[in-house]
Formats: sequence, structure tokens, C-alpha cells
Amino acid sequence: MDEDLALALALQAQEEEYAGGGNGGRRTWSGDASSSDEDEEDDDEDEEDEDEARQRSSTRISAPRGEVVACKGNGNGGNGDDDSKRARGTRDGRAIMVRLMELGHVRAGKGALTTTLRKAVVRADLEEDGRIVWKKTKGDVASLLSAGAPEKRQQRKPREREENEAGDAREEGETAPTPAPTSTPLTDEERDVVVETLTFNTVSEFRLAVSRVANPERKVDNGWDWVKFEGVKLGDYKKKLPPEPKPAPKPPRQPRQPKVPTPKKRRKKMNDDDRMFATSIGTVLPAREKRASRNASKSLVFADVLNGGGDLQMVTCEKYASRATQPFKVTITSAAELVMDFHAHLCSDEIIGFLGGVYDTDEKTLRVTRALPARQLKQDNAGVEVELDPESVPDIVETLTESGERIVGWYHSHPVFATHPSLRDIENQVNYQAMFDDGDGDYAAPFVGAIVGPYDVRNDSKTSDLRMFHCVQVDDEPEPYELKVETAGCTEVPPHALREIKILADRFRLTSGNGSKDDNETPQPLAPIDTNVTPLSLTEHWRDGTSRLDKFSSSISARCPKSWSKQQRDAYVGGVMAYLKSSWGLS
Repeated sequence: MDEDLALALALQAQEEEYAGGGNGGRRTWSGDASSSDEDEEDDDEDEEDEDEARQRSSTRISAPRGEVVACKGNGNGGNGDDDSKRARGTRDGRAIMVRLMELGHVRAGKGALTTTLRKAVVRADLEEDGRIVWKKTKGDVASLLSAGAPEKRQQRKPREREENEAGDAREEGETAPTPAPTSTPLTDEERDVVVETLTFNTVSEFRLAVSRVANPERKVDNGWDWVKFEGVKLGDYKKKLPPEPKPAPKPPRQPRQPKVPTPKKRRKKMNDDDRMFATSIGTVLPAREKRASRNASKSLVFADVLNGGGDLQMVTCEKYASRATQPFKVTITSAAELVMDFHAHLCSDEIIGFLGGVYDTDEKTLRVTRALPARQLKQDNAGVEVELDPESVPDIVETLTESGERIVGWYHSHPVFATHPSLRDIENQVNYQAMFDDGDGDYAAPFVGAIVGPYDVRNDSKTSDLRMFHCVQVDDEPEPYELKVETAGCTEVPPHALREIKILADRFRLTSGNGSKDDNETPQPLAPIDTNVTPLSLTEHWRDGTSRLDKFSSSISARCPKSWSKQQRDAYVGGVMAYLKSSWGLS
């Protein structure tokens, strides 16, 4: 092993020993302050030369263990502290400085710390919290640059070597190099001008910043060796610190008490009249207390956007394939999917409606036959939450009763985000399931929820994401379970679906529009505009060069019966979009 590499390894071991708080090291503190300043400066220069040799010979030397050498600073004297991004070593180095002050070894104050770089002395302030503040002046910069200048180092060469080089140059006919012109000396006032204020967490950060003024390529510095307090190196004080006390052992964990089962209260069975009355007065969307969920997705939280919006946190649905078998089968008609998808595309707010159908107790099959849009109340955060207008419920119930059907679910939209249910959605679903529970055990008709995502840019397909779910009690907590849904195999779309689509197109239009015309080319009256919703421009860009209107058309086309040919599908969707453009006044 050559001498340079051996020196590099020895210095690295010394830095690790200082960073770890050991008592070893190349030099120890004797407490004798009678030595002259010139001797100490000579020692510092010798050690700096050794450091430069270590830098040249070692291809990779890490920073001292227990500290980071990147400094934080700004031009305004701010502390630049970022506790969330500090490494463990930065915290330890600053804690050691605080312990030194608590034991009286060092004291906070202006100019309390000094470091010397080839006779250039730099002072820094020590704060009460262990931080080091260097008010870099023009005088500091000038002194450090002159200390690291090449001509300064040239003067330290042996005289005999300089004479030999000069003789060789004369023999070869070369001219002696001309010394670089010196800069104008600074006045006392100019030397005191502060050009930058830097704040450091450790002494090594401070020392490295000082060294880089003279040598920008400097990679590492051990501040405990180079920074002094009242002429004594901080590393010497650090060796006198008592060892850290060992943390007290944790008390043994107490055994968990067995859970006593709570008897369930029998609910009063509700008939259809009681159920519809409760729905009409708006009790289906009660205010809920905030709670956490073990399946909550941290990436989908709106609490930072909305004050008090903790119940808008999204929850990932469980899948029956991984735990148990789905308790009932669900089928849905093309008409129901078509109306839900059409309704969700018309507005930038969340929309709401109900699902109608029947439940076959023998086959345990829930057949969703139609979707009935409801009105929502106006609110400030309509883009991420929706509140049902109770006045629209009686008409929906009457329509289903006339056709021999009942309410079997509800739907709403997540306009631009994923279709996972939020904590509020789960609470509403639990309330709906309790309200529509007949109390007949295995023969009770289920109640499901559906979420439509029309404009989520993370959806790879132009077809809107449609997720259907219900809630199951797991350890006394409601957990959402995604339901597998099968297409009912329709061959036609009933007329009532087209009527709902026309009413929706009129309600959500931006302008007065022209509407459809009868055989005499007379414009037909349009339904009144819904003033409780935020208008949406369908001509705006959605994603990948596709407008919202084009995306809208593609998604509606995918909801048509699978048995239709492309010609039938294009004809139906073309008629729907033509009416929408006419109602909205689009070209």
C-alpha cells in the first residue's frame, strides 16, 4: 500500500471516530492554552496539506458518519431548516452541540466559533439551538481566495526547487512566468460588508462551506477537527462528553381483554310508506362523524382541498374472489347503464339518482332494469360531494310503483377522479341498506350503490368506469365490497330511457338552445335549466387530443346492447348526440 493511500485511510478512520463520539484520534486535548497561535496555525496548515493528499489519492471517501455535509442557506439570513428531510447524522451532530452548551463547554454568542484556513480566520455565530450562522463578508471571501490561490502555494515550495526550475527555464530559452496582477485591497468598511448569510446544522457543514470558497472541488471536511471555541477544537470538547444514557426498557404489553359481544337491537320493520317518507324528508344523507379506515388509500385524500373534508377519503373495495363468494347475482340492462353514463357526462359536479328493478329470491338475483336521475341541492363543494334534493324522490317512487318495480340501489358520479367509494359514500350506503332492509334474513332484497367516473384522465379507455358495490360488516366496521355485474342481454332500449336522456340534455344545457322540431318544423319546448349545477363545456379538450364531446359519444356507444350491429349503434348514438347538440346550441 502506498503512503498516500495509507494516509487517506487513516484520516477517514479519524473522521469516523470523531463522528461516533469516541476518545481516539491523532491528537488529544491537554487543556494547556499556553502554546502560541503561530504553532497552532502551522499545525493546521500541515493537516490541511494532508487532507489535500487524501483528496487526490482516494477515489471515493464518504462524509463523516453521523453528519451530512450539505449546507442550507439563503440570502436573507433564514435558517433554511427542513426537519422532514434531515438525515439522522444532521440531527445527531446538532444534538451534540446542544449537549456541549448544556454542560458549559461552549457558549452561544456572536463570533463564538472560529476556523482557520492557511492563516485566513473565519468567525461564525453559535445559536442557542445548536445551529451555526456564518455571515459571509467580502473580507472573508478575499482572505479565503488568497489563501487558496496558486501563487500563494508556489511561495511554500522549497527554495532549492524554485532555483532548479528557474535554471531549467533559462537553459531552454523560456521566459519566466509573469505573476498574476493583484486585486485592489479592500477598505475596512468594504471588508465588513455581508454578502450572504448561511445557516448550518453541524460544524462539518460550516467547515466544508468555508473550504469550498478556496477549493470548490472539496468533498468532505471534519468540522470537529477544524472549528474551535476559544482556541480549543470542538472535537476535544466532544471527547469529554459522558456516554449517552441507555433508554429505559419498554414495559411488557398487557394481554388484550376478550371482547364481550353486544346484543343487537331489533329494528322495527319498515313498510314501503315509512321507507319513502324517510327518503322524502332527506334522512338518507345524514351528517357523519369523521373516522379512519384500515383500507383508506393515502393517495386519494381531499381533506387538504376542503376544510373539514376528512370523510371524502377514498377507500379501496374488497373483492369477493379473495375472501368469500358474492351473496347474490347482479344483472343490469343497457338502458340503465346508458342513462347513468349520459347523466354523469353532462356536469362537472357530482350527480345523483336511483336504480330501479326487482329481486328474485329463488335465484338470488338482483335485476337492475332502469336508472332514474334525481336532482341535487346547490352547494360549494359540488365537484367532490352531492346532496339529494328530497323533493325529487316521490316522482321516482311513483314511476317505479306503476311499473311493478322498486328502488334497489342508488348511483352518483366522481367527475374527474377514481370510482372508489369515499368514507361518506360508505356511510350513505350503510344507511340505505338499513333503510331498505325488509328484515327477512336470506330473503331480504339487497340494496346496491354505483359510481360512474366520466372524465377521469387516468382511465385508459374512453368508456367511463362504472363500479357497483355494497357494504358488509367486518369486525363491527362496514367494509365496501365490489360486486360483479353481468349484462342482462338486452336487444332493445325501451322508450323511457330516451325520454330520460332528452330531459337530462335540456336540464344541463349551457344556453337556451333550439330543441327538437315536430313535423311542421316547429321548435318543441325544452325542460327548464337546472340552476343548482355547474355548467360544463363539452367542446373543451379532455385528453390525448380528444374533446369531451368525442369522449362522451364513444362512452355512450359502448353502453348500447351488445347484440346491435355497428350500423344500429351508430344510428342510435348519432340521434342522441344530434339532439344534445341542438339542445345545447352546439354546431
